[in-house]
Amino acid sequence: MTAGLIVASATWFWSSMTIVRAPPINLDGLHLSYGPKDFPAALLLANNAVALGEERVAYRGQDWLNQEVYARALMGRARLAPSFDDLATAGVALAKGKAAAIAGSGPMLTDAVYNLTVHRLAPISADLAIVEHAAVPADPGDLAEAKALRGDVAFFRGDYAKAIGLYRASAQISNGPGTLFRIAQWQKKTGRFDDAMASFAQAAAINDRRTPQFMANVYLQSGVVDLERGNWPAAETWFRKADRMFPGYWLTEAHLVQMWALRGHLAQAAQGYRRIIARSPQPDVIDALAALYRAQGNSAATRQWAARSQAIWAKRLKSLPEAAYGHALEHELVLGDPATALTLARQNMVARPYGDSITMLGWALLANNRPAEARDLIEALNRTEWRTAQQYVALSQAYAMLGDGDRSATARDAALTINPRAFDPAAPLIWFGHH
Repeated sequence: MTAGLIVASATWFWSSMTIVRAPPINLDGLHLSYGPKDFPAALLLANNAVALGEERVAYRGQDWLNQEVYARALMGRARLAPSFDDLATAGVALAKGKAAAIAGSGPMLTDAVYNLTVHRLAPISADLAIVEHAAVPADPGDLAEAKALRGDVAFFRGDYAKAIGLYRASAQISNGPGTLFRIAQWQKKTGRFDDAMASFAQAAAINDRRTPQFMANVYLQSGVVDLERGNWPAAETWFRKADRMFPGYWLTEAHLVQMWALRGHLAQAAQGYRRIIARSPQPDVIDALAALYRAQGNSAATRQWAARSQAIWAKRLKSLPEAAYGHALEHELVLGDPATALTLARQNMVARPYGDSITMLGWALLANNRPAEARDLIEALNRTEWRTAQQYVALSQAYAMLGDGDRSATARDAALTINPRAFDPAAPLIWFGHH
């Protein structure tokens, strides 16, 4: 749920695909500007913003700006503490705002961000066209965000070259940390790990409104890069930094607890997940706990916790299906029914036909004993710029199931080149940071 996000400067620029970069940035030396110091304070601020939004729409609900303010507050709270109820209510508010606005105006940029958040790509282009051709021209920041959102749509549709071109164009309009975050994600998913780390650092350096939450996210995302390239100790160091910077955030804590599990401290990790669930019962964390119990051979606990998360996923699939497909299919793939996982994987592909969705569909096909289809799917993905260890792990298994040991070994080597721990026995315990 999280849902969520090339710089032309003297120290950083793109020339074709070549990056010229200043010396490494000392993230710990960057000063904070303002903002809540921890998760409870941020959540209180978010709750207050939602309450104010409720007052505004109660007073003048016919004013589209009030509906937009309310929707943005709900979306902000949902980023902190994922709530499909908040997101669904935000969608209703935006629909009311759009209906109340005169032609050529309204909460279109916020609506585009909302649709990206809930994984609905189709409506975004129409929203952005209004922003880009409004009678009163949008400011450069909004135009840059519109361009970057078009890049996001291209990325999630699997057009990675178009995506990076649009991200560059966005940076040329207005250079901001949001675009660099997008570029970093693109670099991470195309195997350019060092470049991704540098982009996250540069995003922090150019942001003159650094909050503890923002910096914690920089640390968290940097840790995810190291996790994806198999540097588990470095990843844990980043996650600890994120936790110190913005204490109490459930998602950072979940990444940290996961590292305990990877180090073999399964009982400690189970206790850690349960503490998080007691405060913030997110189904992803519940699934991670169920998978942990399964690794310990505790079938009763696995069934108990998997049933609890399955009920939440079922509710979310009814509320905002596109936003739930990916996570729900992972639940079914690991803890539930392979046939259901395959159905969800196909639906997820329709919503967002990009590398992660393709890889997950490949795994679902393998779970349903359809290795030839999985092989063809992943081989097609390999002809794009998408480069993750997981796609090659899946391909290696597909060839093994087909009895082609040589090609299975070749795919295995490709996975290990990207992530030397791709086949580590503990790797199945990674629930956070692999998408």
